[in-house]
Amino acid sequence: MRYFLKISCLLILFTSLIGCKSSSKIHKENVSKNTNNNSSLNYAQKLGYELAGNEDTKFLETVISWLGVPYKYGGCSKEGTDCSCFVNSFYKEMYGKTLARKSEDIMMQSIPVNKDALIQGDLVFFKITGEKVSHVGIYISKGHFIHATTSKGVMINNLEENYYKKYFFSAGRYN
Repeated sequence: MRYFLKISCLLILFTSLIGCKSSSKIHKENVSKNTNNNSSLNYAQKLGYELAGNEDTKFLETVISWLGVPYKYGGCSKEGTDCSCFVNSFYKEMYGKTLARKSEDIMMQSIPVNKDALIQGDLVFFKITGEKVSHVGIYISKGHFIHATTSKGVMINNLEENYYKKYFFSAGRYN
């Protein structure tokens, strides 16, 4: 009888250890999933809208690093920037590419893209003053883009907002 009790105890102990190990593995997988969900939630909170879920994290971190930079006509740094230099600096930082200095020239360098086919990193162009393209931004996702505004500096807006809908001219992709 004692022998049977010892073996039973050992089997229970062994079973519980195996159970702990696999439960620990499941816990680690859940923590990993929650961390990914939390980082998506964290990015969404910082950007101000629910993300699509397929955004590149380096891209999002670069977007966040520029938010709130003040507008400065002719400026070209995180101390102050205008729209075209913001786009140029962002592309240099993110993709290692140098673009033209003026919004209209950037548009001429890009490959036209339909508004409904925009992907992360595409460029959006606006005719706000006159007949020339006078403003440029970078598409993020779900209709949102980042750009340097004269009133609030670098910020995120949606292409469906009345103001941007009214002045939207075209979109482009830079290869």
